[in-house]
Amino acid sequence: MECNLVIAGEAGQGINVSALNLAKLFTRAGLHTFLLTENPNSIKLEPAWCSLKIADKPITAPSCKADVLIALNADAYLRHRDRVKENGFILCESQESLIDPRCIEVPFGALIKKISAPDLLRNTVALGAFLTLYDVGIEGMKALFSETFGAKGAKIVTQNISALEMGSHTIVETYGAKIKKVFPKEKGSPHYLLTGNDAVSLGALKAGCQFFSAYPMTPSSPVFHFLSAKEREYSLVVKQAEDEIAAMHMALGASYAGVRSMVATSGGGFCLMVEALGLSGQSETPVVVLLGQRPGPSTGQPTRTDQADLRFALHASHGEFPRVVLAPGDAREAFEETFRAFNLAEHYQVPVIVITDKYLAESYSSWEEWNLNNMYIDRGKVWDGGSEEAYLRYRVTLDGISSRAFPGMAGTIHCATSYEHNEEGFYEESPENVKKMRDKRSAKIPFLLKDIPPPRLYGAKDADMTLVCWGSAKGPILEVLRLLAQEGKKVNMLHLVGLSPFPAAKVEEYLRSAKQTMVIEGNETGQCRSLIREETGILSDFAYCQYDGEPLYPEIVVEEVKRVW
Repeated sequence: MECNLVIAGEAGQGINVSALNLAKLFTRAGLHTFLLTENPNSIKLEPAWCSLKIADKPITAPSCKADVLIALNADAYLRHRDRVKENGFILCESQESLIDPRCIEVPFGALIKKISAPDLLRNTVALGAFLTLYDVGIEGMKALFSETFGAKGAKIVTQNISALEMGSHTIVETYGAKIKKVFPKEKGSPHYLLTGNDAVSLGALKAGCQFFSAYPMTPSSPVFHFLSAKEREYSLVVKQAEDEIAAMHMALGASYAGVRSMVATSGGGFCLMVEALGLSGQSETPVVVLLGQRPGPSTGQPTRTDQADLRFALHASHGEFPRVVLAPGDAREAFEETFRAFNLAEHYQVPVIVITDKYLAESYSSWEEWNLNNMYIDRGKVWDGGSEEAYLRYRVTLDGISSRAFPGMAGTIHCATSYEHNEEGFYEESPENVKKMRDKRSAKIPFLLKDIPPPRLYGAKDADMTLVCWGSAKGPILEVLRLLAQEGKKVNMLHLVGLSPFPAAKVEEYLRSAKQTMVIEGNETGQCRSLIREETGILSDFAYCQYDGEPLYPEIVVEEVKRVW
């Protein structure tokens, strides 16, 4: 069982709220959902839409095809009608129904006037029509309205319920013969519904983050909002800085003082953080950076998605120093890798960058309960006052990790500087000392390689084609595997999460045994493909790069794979 719904209209018509209420309704009923929102970079009037996939099995990606289109205005019908399947439905105003047999006329505006409600509620009329058309019923949505709009007063709740009933009655009275019994009556247990940003926030809280600073920037701002609401409950300090430069320095100061710290931004904000990223590397002060990608350069497309900041994250700031770059593929990995990021940052005393993008950060997906066992906080080496003759902040060790001390600890002087320094932390630029300190920092890399997530192979080992991807491409490519398997093609997927230090030996092992390879990613220059060649000497047989601001749709990727194979 699967149903793909697209709701389209203009910004300001409550499209996202309606779709999210639907996602909640079906998720709580035990079905799986995936909600993709696409918003213009404006507040009102510009075209906007979202798609909701509902199924009785886990969903890894949205679909570019629709079973139902809710077109709240004529422009929405014209923009999205080609997405609707031949046997699908289009809920729209009367004028479109005259020329398209898939149309079901629901006069949103006229129905709203009957109950003297604001025009904004035409989306609620559409919800009632959709739920009745698919024989779901509207009682569950009525309860959700009380939850969603209750704080706005009883009048708002009542108006929404009336609009919902109007849409439902229209379908029953006029189109009763077209009602489809699609969704199963016996459903599973309720699931969790969350975005990638929600998962990152939960991972940070689970990891014991105590300081978060940021300057709001799409698509990472929801992490700011989420953590702000949890300050008192989790003894967390959240600060909105005047800019990203200040945010990064605040986080480094908090980390120096001994608390786990994090910043969140997008590419434009990360540009301003890179000098302080070098300070983290030089002073060996741990910090976690969430880099939520969106298309650039400059302001670019604030509300679209991209994977073009990989090389930026790998090489940000001048000079050479170890850093960790992690790119989770879905909400669960976003939770797990954010938790891992804090442990790696403190254990190895390095900056850790967690890369997401608009697609992963803002899409909602449903999940069963996660197993949180075996998740332990690792604070790394902290000076205990007796293990060394005298405290040296940058003592040379086999693994490059020296003990940290925090302000106020007896018997220590933690001297940190942005200049090159000696073991005590004081400035020293003799060639012998400079080489010794750089060797100390780079000594961490072989040990880091053992602790970052390895590349993960999905599908049969003896596949005829291996699709290679990183980060948020995971879900769409998993769906590509399923679609190609239905056509009898043997394909597997190699997914990269840990990108710095790069797990070259493991990646090379997989690719050397592959018959054919194709790297798929969301940027113009094939950044991951060239990185793999740089680190392993292997150039993939084929590549597909998408850089139009849209997510990777499995159906489109399937056609690209078939075109070269």
